Amino acid sequence: MPTPAYISIHGKNQGHISKGAFTADSVGNVYVEGHEDEILAQAIDHTICTPTDPQSGQPAGQRVHKPLIFTSALNKASPMLYQALATGETLPTVEVKWFRTCGEGKQQHFFTTKLEDATVVEIETVLPHAQDSSNANYTQLIRTSLAYRKISWIHVVAGTEASDDWRKPAAAG
Repeated sequence: MPTPAYISIHGKNQGHISKGAFTADSVGNVYVEGHEDEILAQAIDHTICTPTDPQSGQPAGQRVHKPLIFTSALNKASPMLYQALATGETLPTVEVKWFRTCGEGKQQHFFTTKLEDATVVEIETVLPHAQDSSNANYTQLIRTSLAYRKISWIHVVAGTEASDDWRKPAAAG
């Protein structure tokens, strides 16, 4: 079973959107101490690609960043994310903390994906068919899509980092 990731979101107008999102009042008995002000991501999908010439295999254009999409249970932050979508609110920082099981068998924050000047570009509500017994372990979900100006990838444990900022064209290698 994959280890989940936790997301912290700050809005320009609404402030700390994820504050209290992973508490008992927000998500019921599935909350985890120490992550109260984060959103538990059930799934994350993100694609970055470079168009290539099919004949030569060489780059044929600028890189394309598709929205970072995360799936989470409905929680306290959900109405605030809808508000950010409806108003076009800028999210100055969105931080995704990735966890793994370390050698001692404990959860270790080992990787961070940071978005700067993000916006919510789509929210999809997902309720698996309630009468289908194969959906017994699912709950009400939302799939939130975020576009952004800058993205950074940080391997916290190994100490490596990279980023891409739309204001600064990537140099050819």
